[in-house]
Amino acid sequence: MSRKLHLALMLIGLVITVIAVNMIAANWLSRVRIDATEAGLYRLSDGTLETLDEIGEPVRWTFYYSRRAAADYPAIRAYGARVRELLQSYEAAANGRIRLVEIDPEAFSEDEDAAIEAGLTPAPIGEGQRLFFGLVAEDSVDRRLAIAYFAPEREALLEYELTAMLGNLVRTETPVLAILSGLPLAPDAPARMTSRIVQQLEASYTIEWVDRSFVELPEADAMLIVHPPRLSDAQLYAIDQFAMQGGRIVAALDPMAHVALRPGADGLPPVNARRASDLGPLTQTWGAVFDPDTTVMDRELALPVQVNEGGRVRVRSYPLWFAPGPEQFSETDVAMAGFSRGINLGSPGALMLEERAGVRADALVTTSDDAAAYPAEEAASNPGPDALAEAWPEESRRFVLAARISGVLPSAFPNGPPQGAERIFDVAAHLPQANGPTDAVVIADADWIDDSFFLTRDPQFGESVVADNMSFALNLVDMALGNRSLVGLRASPSSARPMTRVDELRERAEARYVEEQAALQAGIDEAQERLAALEDPSATAETADLAPEERLDEVNRLRDNIASAEQRLREVERDFRRDIDALDNSLRFWTLWLPPLLILLLGLGLTGWRRWRARP
Repeated sequence: MSRKLHLALMLIGLVITVIAVNMIAANWLSRVRIDATEAGLYRLSDGTLETLDEIGEPVRWTFYYSRRAAADYPAIRAYGARVRELLQSYEAAANGRIRLVEIDPEAFSEDEDAAIEAGLTPAPIGEGQRLFFGLVAEDSVDRRLAIAYFAPEREALLEYELTAMLGNLVRTETPVLAILSGLPLAPDAPARMTSRIVQQLEASYTIEWVDRSFVELPEADAMLIVHPPRLSDAQLYAIDQFAMQGGRIVAALDPMAHVALRPGADGLPPVNARRASDLGPLTQTWGAVFDPDTTVMDRELALPVQVNEGGRVRVRSYPLWFAPGPEQFSETDVAMAGFSRGINLGSPGALMLEERAGVRADALVTTSDDAAAYPAEEAASNPGPDALAEAWPEESRRFVLAARISGVLPSAFPNGPPQGAERIFDVAAHLPQANGPTDAVVIADADWIDDSFFLTRDPQFGESVVADNMSFALNLVDMALGNRSLVGLRASPSSARPMTRVDELRERAEARYVEEQAALQAGIDEAQERLAALEDPSATAETADLAPEERLDEVNRLRDNIASAEQRLREVERDFRRDIDALDNSLRFWTLWLPPLLILLLGLGLTGWRRWRARP
């Protein structure tokens, strides 16, 4: 057989093999997936698999994605591939109960009209074009739900939103959540405060807003209480009996609610705004004692804030605002599963857990061991970091910030309705204790629910999640409503793979200059203060004895020193930028140029070696 014929047969055989392998994979291996990513980006959680098992009749997913329009936007294109692959993972795991269809809607087409009619929100991308990037889910009886737009900054909630959508299609009845708050969160509240957490709850559940002057509570499966208004004994009794009848409660109380005192458009706090909130005898009776006059501060977990010191804005650690992380979370409570970031708190209080017969109190969130109590009245005056450091006691300790109280809860009104409320309530229906095991969650802070505590908005990069506050809130509510399959889905890892080695090298380069920069700036500040004292006509005692010539010489010397220090400061900044550029160039060489060069050299070396071996 000639060499040409042998080569042709090999090529034909290779083509046939490739086609056969693809046909086999398409027909028999299309549902087989291996997730080799470090964080398991495409591995569905147990909660998602449970929801998929509950699907009785097929669900149609229509993925509207303007692929051609997204080609000019690398970030959206990359996230589009991530969403598509995760949707395919759902389809594969559903074993035929999810049918996925992808549509690239053209402008002014029927597909575009259908996407808009289904509730999708296109993103304008200039020149009259629109980019669709959303999902429509439909069941066999034409019930329809939609994710209007897959925003890249909400990647951590991607699996949660998809599983919640499926759960809402599978459920025949939507759970009802009652919400009571002293904050303007309700739709009809004056100057309503936008809340991403409330928006997510409204999208998942039926919300019953409880008026501040309520007499009776609405029929609900669970109740969320956020910084409640001042409640009468009759109102506290209504909440108490709701818990006694098995209704689960999630309560966020606060000794110093910054969000409640936030100035409005007129520059003043809202009318009747309360600094502190509590539930009177309820939490104490259940075994979680809350003191509305005491806040907690934590040096180890303190958040960086901007502080004005002597007319200069500096970033300092502020112990009254801190972020407990996974190390401070319960390792056994399901609601605390899956978190990778902390929960940002603002001047929280503390809970003292006490034993009650038939009741168990478990800490969900604590401080670090380097924490201390601080009077709420003084925290309201916004003390600076130095004032907090001076007030720090000799010994620090750990405090409980959130707790779950479970078991047969006792009533805070064992003898029936409070005096004067007998005509409102059915005395014969009074329960001195819960009619069965139930639970309540108490959090000693309400500021963490505010968007500003876990979202940042950048004009260039848009909105991004910086803490797991929303995941924490939704986990607790889902647990209270019995929807455990969604717990742990909200803190999914990001598909972005940060260059940790680059960041580490960059931080080292920066650290080399920070100390010298700080020393130069301190010298400049000191020289400027001395210069101001010399140039002041009303000379201080320190400079009064100087002769005019000496004063002039001193002034000139200080000016020269300031100019020299400022020049050196600029040189330090230039050196830092130069080192960073050198670092970038070095990394480019080692990662982009060196590997192909080594492969080229290896190929040339092998070629030369083979020719040398082939010589007669």
